Amino acid sequence: MFRNLFLTLLALFIFENARSQVFNSPSVNLSVQAGYIAIDPSFSTFYSEVGGEFITGEAGVFLGVNYNLRLNRDFSIVPEVSFISNKESVHYRVAGLVEYRIPSTGLYGVGGPQVNILSGNSLNPYDRAGFELTGGIGYDISSSFYLEGRYSHELTNRLKPEDPFSNNDYYRFRSYSIGLGFRF
Repeated sequence: MFRNLFLTLLALFIFENARSQVFNSPSVNLSVQAGYIAIDPSFSTFYSEVGGEFITGEAGVFLGVNYNLRLNRDFSIVPEVSFISNKESVHYRVAGLVEYRIPSTGLYGVGGPQVNILSGNSLNPYDRAGFELTGGIGYDISSSFYLEGRYSHELTNRLKPEDPFSNNDYYRFRSYSIGLGFRF
């Protein structure tokens, strides 16, 4: 799945890069970003065994690649793939975001849906992927560097890992991140 996504993003990058060179238009930017992320599960009820042993609200780091397709001066579509690691878990996120740039400033807003995929063998197979909404703001430090902060809230109800079908109890992830990016 990730290989197909990577190949699709690579094909889009090559196509848009060729189009930009032909029409002399800087409408495409590939960028990488890295930073700090705090992931916190929110529970429908309190389970000390889940919070203590399964996933705690540990902080971690993320590394991402995105591809900014500029539609016009203010709007862009931004597909993104991120790798997140903290003490307790590893996450992969695939996002399809929309970016709006505030004219005559370096500020912009970004938001949209994303899929949060957990890795690990101890997880319930029904809880590997979750649907999230994310939003944030960013600031262009220069033409190449930018600073961005985001909040993500999961909409999927993930089941309790010890006894997933006993009750209707669930948890959802929410996360806060701040990162520094570089555009090529």
